[in-house]
Amino acid sequence: MLDGMRLAILIALSVAALAATAAPSSAAAPCTRVAAKTAILANASLGSLRPILTQGGGVDTVLCHDFTGDGAGDMAVTVFSGGTAGDIAWLVFRQAGGRWVLALKRLNVYKIGLFRLGNDLAVSQPVYKANDPNCCPSGGFDHVRYHWRGTTFAVARRWHTKRFHP
Repeated sequence: MLDGMRLAILIALSVAALAATAAPSSAAAPCTRVAAKTAILANASLGSLRPILTQGGGVDTVLCHDFTGDGAGDMAVTVFSGGTAGDIAWLVFRQAGGRWVLALKRLNVYKIGLFRLGNDLAVSQPVYKANDPNCCPSGGFDHVRYHWRGTTFAVARRWHTKRFHP
C-alpha cells in the first residue's frame, strides 16, 4: 500500500513538473511576408489595402525587430502598389497572444522606404519639384524617425537631405 501511495505522489509530481515546463500556449507569430499579408487582410481598418494586396501589389519590405522593447518581436512592413507609385503604405504590428496586432499605420504615402535605425523606424520619401518626371525626383528626400514611447510610436526626428541618406 505504501508503494502505491509513493507511486501516486511520484506521478502527481511528474505531471506538475511537465506542466510547469511546457511551452506557453501562444507561440511567437512568424515574421514573414505571408504573415504580414495575412495580418493586413485580417484587420478591418486596413480594408483599403485589400484590393492592392489581391490585385498586383503586395507586401514589400518586412523588418523583424523588437521595436517596442517588450521582449517580443515586432513586424514593420511596407505595401507595394503594383505600379510606379512604389510602396504606398507602411504598418507596424506587435505580437499579442501569438497573433499580430496593428500598432501603427501610415496609408497614402508615395514611394517610401522603411528602415531600422537602432530600435527605431525611419521612413524616407522622395520630394518631387514641379515638372519632375516620376522616375527622377529632384527635391531630395524627407525622412522621419519614429520611436516607441511606451504606448505608441511618436516622431522622434524629422530631417531633409539632398541625396538619399536614411
